[in-house]
Amino acid sequence: MTVTAQLPRAAVLLTRISDARNGDTAGVTDQQVDLRKRAAQLGWGIGEVIIENDTSAFKRRTVAQPDGRKVQRVVRPGFRRALELLQSGQADGLLALDLDRTARDPRDLEDLIDIVESRRPHIPVESVTGSLRLANDADITMARVLVAMANKSSRDTARRVSRARLRQAEEGRPRHSGRRPFGYEDGGLVVRESEAAEIRKATDAILAGVSLRQVTADLRRRNVPTVTGVSWTSVAWKDVLLRPRNAGLVVHRGEILEGVTAAWLAILPRDTWEAMVAVLTDPNRRTSPGNTPRWLGSLIYRCGHPDCIGLDTPSTLRVSMSGGKHVRPAYRCFNHAHLTRVAEPLDMHVSAVLCSRLAREDAVGLLPTGRADRIDTAALASEANALRERIREAKDLWESGVLSAADLKTRQARLAEKLAGVQAELRSAAGHNPVADLAGHPDAAEVWLGLDLGRRRAILDAVAIVWVLPLAKPPGRAPFNPDSVKIKWKEQL
Repeated sequence: MTVTAQLPRAAVLLTRISDARNGDTAGVTDQQVDLRKRAAQLGWGIGEVIIENDTSAFKRRTVAQPDGRKVQRVVRPGFRRALELLQSGQADGLLALDLDRTARDPRDLEDLIDIVESRRPHIPVESVTGSLRLANDADITMARVLVAMANKSSRDTARRVSRARLRQAEEGRPRHSGRRPFGYEDGGLVVRESEAAEIRKATDAILAGVSLRQVTADLRRRNVPTVTGVSWTSVAWKDVLLRPRNAGLVVHRGEILEGVTAAWLAILPRDTWEAMVAVLTDPNRRTSPGNTPRWLGSLIYRCGHPDCIGLDTPSTLRVSMSGGKHVRPAYRCFNHAHLTRVAEPLDMHVSAVLCSRLAREDAVGLLPTGRADRIDTAALASEANALRERIREAKDLWESGVLSAADLKTRQARLAEKLAGVQAELRSAAGHNPVADLAGHPDAAEVWLGLDLGRRRAILDAVAIVWVLPLAKPPGRAPFNPDSVKIKWKEQL
């Protein structure tokens, strides 16, 4: 007996377009018009309209399965929503423009077929072009063949695009995108000096020990705009700083192409960029909790109260507001309420003592010693450049027929491994000491006034330990007492 399906009363209208630039919705809007006309012709009622704008039905991403496995899947939340509506009975039909708009991945089609065949009569599925019908075995077989062909076509296109992008990268040409990269203009080929200066300044600050949050806060304070004109966030600024293109490096599929000369000028020397990347990507990098510090000694000054002396982890001070009617920012012990000190005179005193010490000729002794002083960074940089040249020479030998493709791959892999080791050692040794520009400078106080708060904090943290001692009288009722501040220079430790 033949079971006749009733006309859908709440059919899903599924629209999809793969590439919509800058949020353009014209494509899916046009599809909706055609789908509504076709639904009227069929006598179908319309339930939910699902829009997949700028959504590929072919590209796969790595996703985690419930059992923890990582697999490659086409990610289409809209299509999955349509299947859920059909499975639950909230929708009783599916209408799309054509088969190509519905599925290009065989797994997606099979999931749709399973749901369609789970009902008697089968859930009606139609398309405007007539290419998608799943009413019987012949329709289903034809749909499988057409999706397999569409999938192969997408694979062929992806392969050609990938090869073209590799060729473009090997020629040192930038990938074109809708938005220019910060620091560059004219298609990413010409350095925009005003923005490049911000990248250099931030890199220098990061290497000097200034936190990323402090650097980003300085950008916002000076109203430095992003490419789109919005305010900077730490995440967005970090993405800019980590770009290999800043060092004149060409990247393909996340890998730096050694031996390729970029068509654009570098903003930073490669070793400087690599040192900064090492700092920003260090998993052990210290980050301060809470809001971005706005005072010199916040979370740097140490509490000198007897209850905090001798702790394995020294208790630091942070600033809060106090004073009743006359509210004044004041440092307080992070762990207890037993020590309070008005912030402004304390910071002024520490700054004056610090600048006085930095202005002395023997201030070079404040420069901390470490691995960078025991490693010949110039020799490491020279070795890295020599290895890069050998990688280029290997490619030349392959192009001239001296090396086979297999020999080229083996030799480049071996050289790349050596280069990675040298770069790792160079990164750990490179960096800029925050005190280097001030040590022994006769006008240290004047230079200090021109520094942003992040750089001042980095200098203080690098050269001194400041203990704030308790007072006999409440801080609001007595003048500032310099004797209540103990500064220990780290050169003496």
